[in-house]
Amino acid sequence: MSMLYITFMGGPRFLLDGLDVSDQLSGKAAAIIALVLMKETRQMRRSDIISFLWSESSDDAAKYNLRFNLWQIKKTLVQADGESFLLVSKDLIRVNPSFSFLCDISEIEQAQLEAMDSIAELKRLLSLFRGDFFENCSLHNCENFLEYIIQRRYYLENRKLVVYHRLIRLTYENALDDDCLQFMSACEEIDPYNEDIARIRLEILIRRSAWRDAAQYYQTFYSRLVRDVGAEPSPELQELSRQFHLQKTKDAEERVLRLEVCTIPSLPGGWMSQVLKALCQSGKITWSDYLTEQQLSDLAYFQPILPAQAPASVPMVRIAEAFMDLITGLCTGKRACRLEIHSLNGAPLDALSQDVAEVLQKKCGHKLVIL
Repeated sequence: MSMLYITFMGGPRFLLDGLDVSDQLSGKAAAIIALVLMKETRQMRRSDIISFLWSESSDDAAKYNLRFNLWQIKKTLVQADGESFLLVSKDLIRVNPSFSFLCDISEIEQAQLEAMDSIAELKRLLSLFRGDFFENCSLHNCENFLEYIIQRRYYLENRKLVVYHRLIRLTYENALDDDCLQFMSACEEIDPYNEDIARIRLEILIRRSAWRDAAQYYQTFYSRLVRDVGAEPSPELQELSRQFHLQKTKDAEERVLRLEVCTIPSLPGGWMSQVLKALCQSGKITWSDYLTEQQLSDLAYFQPILPAQAPASVPMVRIAEAFMDLITGLCTGKRACRLEIHSLNGAPLDALSQDVAEVLQKKCGHKLVIL
């Protein structure tokens, strides 16, 4: 059985069993197919098609042109068994139910967008919007169909917006921030005044501590609303703006502790030992604020410079746990600071320290920077 692929977005195109037969159909033949396909019943009266495409022609000329274009379709879009894509009777033209085909407009219109939770499926649907409906297709003396094209383009643009909004919501909820920002940029070209999109973009920028980008974006959005719409952002969006300005100020005043260490990849736990040594030499922390006496003693076994009596032997697991409690307390405790640890020689961390560092960065987030 033959398979027909029809696309109307970006201009009419017809692929029959992989062969492009578009040049064998006139613009008005493509218009006939579009008109019939867009009907829910997938059938249309001959007289209605004539009113769309040949309303300015005489009755005889209109009927002749319709017959000619239907013959063109029947000759071109035909299966191996002789079945034509369109079935024609004295009054009606309809799609042949036994003819296998796929159409981009049909997929777009039939998709249950609000119920779609698959990002991959929504992306595939978005890919169908290759351009405008009947783009670059010249049709003369058929004002009714040209008006129909405009109406369909408006409808399809709204459908495209719904797809974008679903993708933005799902990528945001799944913390796929890069994808979300990309979809928002594309959506804003169509819907530049949407405050829900503005809020999500600001929340992502805040989550990334990108204060300057957040401030610039909010100011641009604010100016656009005032200039084009004559309205200010909603109180909720203005409150979000105040929050990130306060956070920006708070972060600017944040205590930062910078340490410089040397890393020795072949020495197990060597990086942790160097960090402890640098902390001790900084003289900026009170050990009892973060560690019990036992934990400090355990770490003293690992780094003798610490102010504690070192025991004869300590399991490495206790040393690692005490070290993680110390760093987590420094970054997230009551007197939290931003801890920046710079490697002077640029060597990679040893395997044990690397594992510990990965756990710490998940716990401490942007408060811990390892360079």
